[in-house]
Amino acid sequence: MTSSIPLNKETRWTGVREVMGMSGPLILGMLSYTVMEFFDKVMVSHVGTDALAAVGSAGIGSFTLCTLYMGIISVVSTFVAQCYGRGTPQFCSCYCWQGIYLSVLGILFSAVLWPITPFIFGLMNHTPEVTRLETQYFQIRLFSYFFIGCNTAVVGFFQAIDHPRIPMYTAIVGNAVNLLLNYVLIFGHFGFPKLGVAGAAVATVIAIALQSILLLAIFLNSRFNRKFGTRTTYQFDWNRIRELVHVGLPAAISMFLDVANWWIFVAFIVGRFGAVQLAANTIALSFMHVCFMPAFGLNQGIAAIVGQWLGRRDIPRAKSRVYTAIKIATCYMMFMGITFALFGGILIKHIFNTDNDVAWLGHKMLILAACFQAFDAVNIVCMGALRGAGDTRWMMYMTFFMSYFVCLPLAWFFAVDLGLESFGAWIGATLFICILSGVLFRRFYNEGWRDINIFIHTQPEDTSQD
Repeated sequence: MTSSIPLNKETRWTGVREVMGMSGPLILGMLSYTVMEFFDKVMVSHVGTDALAAVGSAGIGSFTLCTLYMGIISVVSTFVAQCYGRGTPQFCSCYCWQGIYLSVLGILFSAVLWPITPFIFGLMNHTPEVTRLETQYFQIRLFSYFFIGCNTAVVGFFQAIDHPRIPMYTAIVGNAVNLLLNYVLIFGHFGFPKLGVAGAAVATVIAIALQSILLLAIFLNSRFNRKFGTRTTYQFDWNRIRELVHVGLPAAISMFLDVANWWIFVAFIVGRFGAVQLAANTIALSFMHVCFMPAFGLNQGIAAIVGQWLGRRDIPRAKSRVYTAIKIATCYMMFMGITFALFGGILIKHIFNTDNDVAWLGHKMLILAACFQAFDAVNIVCMGALRGAGDTRWMMYMTFFMSYFVCLPLAWFFAVDLGLESFGAWIGATLFICILSGVLFRRFYNEGWRDINIFIHTQPEDTSQD
């Protein structure tokens, strides 16, 4: 709802309540995903070091390639939030439906990637067993690509209309099912075959599909149909598809470049030093996701909040909410980073079934990670804010330059040129994250996004569809 209180008359808690009211359920949903993913890696670690190394690399690879279409669909939340902020709810479900139609791209991506998967992982020069397991895990995960796109569209819709609890509940259900299926399928309990790495992949696909079914059922129920016409706005709308692609394609390329940067970092830089270092990297990243994924709830929440306030033409309040979110994210991530730096070695040894070399190196990586937590908090929130403002084209150019001319060269220099191997790669990544935070904050602070119009083919104030 539009605030009638002038910004300078708000209490210090007004912004906190709005940010946490939107982001809190998203954080809990992300936390459930983080717990699921973390214990997924713990279970796989009992299969062996090769399995743990393979799932870490192939999991990042799977996510990297699906961002090429998921990034386009992710701006559904931007359009829905701005329509909702302008008081035109009849267009919110229309944009969601167009995002669902774009999810069909996931099927096309799967069909293209399936036959070339062995070639992709063969390029990484990992051991033959790790490569075999990576290929197996990745190909099974391809079956989830359509559902990932569908989830992105419908979750974005609910976030943007101030119903973030719905994605939270469906995420918790999906993640709980994933954990249960992991236990059953990885180890072969209750009469099921022992599938190992393949079982982890199958469990993930089933859980994502279940989440899609739940989200669509709620989206189409009578409550949301009465207010948003979710059962009547399903017509394919070429103009709105074009708007989603116009704003979303740079977002997709930006997301792909960012995630591909980390995939290259893991698979081609860290992975060149063997399964032990790759497994240590997987463990460190698993702990880091406990910091990152809940903060990503703030990223999604602030994108919707910025979109709503820009829809109301209230730029000062949009900026104020972003600064509040940065403070919250910074406090949380610094606390978690320090905790893992101090106790990471103990946690790794007691949770993961791995040898001392892997545990020792994983703890060293966590100590480094503690150094960049505050900077990464700024990055996560500012990326969400800029996406909510529709500033996706600038982010695409910035991501390309920073990832491939700053991050990877720094990681290679410390890891290979200086001979510090995977620990050196993490030093380079730390420096990159610190530099990136300054670049993103400056862009948001200087308001280079304030005059962006995302509705280039339609106007949300129209009373009839094109």
